[in-house]
Amino acid sequence: MADVAFVFTNPRHHLEMMAPVAAELARRGVTCELVSLAELRGFETPRESGARRVIPMNLRRRGSQPASGPAEDTGGRTRLAQKLVWHLGLGMRLRWMLREARVVVVPNDSVYPYVELVEQLRDTPAHTVLMQEGIRFQPPASYTGPRYGSAVSAAVCAWGQGSKEFFLAGDVPEDRIVVTGAPRLDGIDVASWRGPGRALMDNFGLRAAPIAFLSNPIEIQGYGTREMKLDLFARFLAGAAPVLRPRGIPILVKNHLHEDPDDYARVAARSMIPELVTVMRSGPIFAAIACARAAIVLTSTVGLEALTFGLPLAVLEIPGHDFQFEYVQRGAAVAIRMASIARGVEQLLAPDDTRAAAGSAFVERHLHDRGRARNNVANVIERVLAGELRSDAAAI
Repeated sequence: MADVAFVFTNPRHHLEMMAPVAAELARRGVTCELVSLAELRGFETPRESGARRVIPMNLRRRGSQPASGPAEDTGGRTRLAQKLVWHLGLGMRLRWMLREARVVVVPNDSVYPYVELVEQLRDTPAHTVLMQEGIRFQPPASYTGPRYGSAVSAAVCAWGQGSKEFFLAGDVPEDRIVVTGAPRLDGIDVASWRGPGRALMDNFGLRAAPIAFLSNPIEIQGYGTREMKLDLFARFLAGAAPVLRPRGIPILVKNHLHEDPDDYARVAARSMIPELVTVMRSGPIFAAIACARAAIVLTSTVGLEALTFGLPLAVLEIPGHDFQFEYVQRGAAVAIRMASIARGVEQLLAPDDTRAAAGSAFVERHLHDRGRARNNVANVIERVLAGELRSDAAAI
């Protein structure tokens, strides 16, 4: 059995950030295994990953999230169903699969089933390590769940100084926070993605470099409903049309894995510029970024990835919540407000050396030691294995 178990639910970005660390530890002689809960979320565990599946079949179909509110709510039927699944077998199955692991690495400690898993591990000799899965920022006032990073027992692997400040503000002890960088972004070679980007444009018949609209399920984070989010997209298309149509600039939509591309395709078909909007059904996010002239996000980590490619970035306002994270606040992104969408798009398309410099500084603030993050995380895990990073079993 393995000394270190990496548990994930998302077979893309979770696996992409954990697999390099597992490989580095294996190179050092540490036994590791990847443990997949992808089927719990309706995904498929990639066979080539070598991960052990906790669940042999999908428990639910992929598709759009419920319209009534956050998918990870802490009450009602969703939470009841989660508890039933955990107590009727999932918890016991995980306990058995992880029974000999000395360190369990998780990407999240504040949502189901990680909350339950971390709590269950308190009764075992194993220690948990949190690998930061994405950008972190203060949740909306309506959020009542656990704070990200608050339950991990041994160490938090933070992406950069900005993330360290987030964890410190949440009362995570400083001696448990190690700034490691983001292993998934270690190997980004911008030049190598130019070819796939051109192929993607050819595949969709795009005659000009598009603006990449890189969405994410903000309703899961507590920002309204799915319908509200789609209405934001519709309003954006209406406001941007007078700027984009005369110039023939297309929009390439790349959705998060938790979203349904059909939702965006329907909105685009009803818009003033349906001929300019292309919704990707599949394909790598980095190809979409590589072929774009600029990117627009809501509250997504992919904005940081766009900045690593040197793209001009904009953030679309969420009414009542302004701009989340700190893209706009630190001058790295254009603020696109609902009342002046065309003006925001014009700014995004105009060269701005000051904003470009701020974007470079932003990447440095949030992505520490790029190229060596997998080694840094592996070092943290080895220190936990050696007993150098430990804590009592109490929650932070």
